[in-house]
Amino acid sequence: MNQLDAVNILSDKNGIHRIGILRALYLGDMLCIIPTVRAVRAAFPQATIVLIGLAWEKYFVERFKEYFDDFIEFPGWPGLPEQEIIPDKIVKFLIAMQQQPFDLLLQMQGNGIVTNTMCMLFNARYIAGLRVPGEYAPNEKYFPESDDHEHEILRFLKLVDALGIPRKGTALEFPILKSELQNFEAIHQQLDLLSSKYICIHPGARNPLRRWPAANFAAVANHFAEKGYRIILTGSMEEKSILQDVSDNISHPVINIVDKLGHVGIGELALIMQHSALLISNDTGVSHVAAALEIPSIIIFSSHSAIERWAPLNTSLHRVIEAERASDVNYIIGNVTELLEGNPATSPQYIPS
Repeated sequence: MNQLDAVNILSDKNGIHRIGILRALYLGDMLCIIPTVRAVRAAFPQATIVLIGLAWEKYFVERFKEYFDDFIEFPGWPGLPEQEIIPDKIVKFLIAMQQQPFDLLLQMQGNGIVTNTMCMLFNARYIAGLRVPGEYAPNEKYFPESDDHEHEILRFLKLVDALGIPRKGTALEFPILKSELQNFEAIHQQLDLLSSKYICIHPGARNPLRRWPAANFAAVANHFAEKGYRIILTGSMEEKSILQDVSDNISHPVINIVDKLGHVGIGELALIMQHSALLISNDTGVSHVAAALEIPSIIIFSSHSAIERWAPLNTSLHRVIEAERASDVNYIIGNVTELLEGNPATSPQYIPS
């Protein structure tokens, strides 16, 4: 069937056996497409869905095995910043894509300026993806317009709308593996996590410009430690120095996860956060894990974060701190207090359209 003549992908439902999804990014970015993937899986329950992404995403496929069946490593492409460009790898990748073409390919890397034309080389029967207003598309119906100011969850749901696929909600998900539950049992016994209420503070972020100052995190930690909460500092081994900077400024006992345990997997980290009273975090991947697991959270945005794109959709369970207010530590303390006490929001909250 010629893509130009297609009207509704569901009219060819029995002919859709293999679906590819391109999304070569990081954890928070990946979690934000799950509502779209969930809808695609529900529409095509018998299809093989293949994630095309960065090497680490093979573990994402294992976590979301209900939605994904296979994984293909993406070698990068000129204009995409995540990987070094190695031409030989790209050529081999393109040949492999053309030899095993998809019935449906969803370009979910971003606004499509770089990747839509790339995906047209994969020889898929149908292609759909977002595009910048006014940009070329082989089929405008299957390439809805979007800009980078739209919410990341909602903008990709435009794809299922364009394909005539019913939505299956906007909720995020984060499945916990059996091995992670077993590991957490040992962690909470070692650290005695469940003996009293604790607050998780996650001061790191992949982009250093998105990190709230360590002294500010420490000031909030000191306030709530004085109120009787235990303070748990969370992060990765790469963020060890950041956690230490915060810990050095806290005048109360604190559990620094990296110091106590070394490397902690994302599933175990999610369980540590899930048993907390609240998470305080920068705009980074764990904020989306908190949204998925419905962990109350305070997310602090910087001027280098797009709040309208990445803020949690549930504004009663999660508070977003705009960059203009982030320098006011007392304002953050007030928001934490209200959320801990279950009070309704008293400050303006971002509500995406």
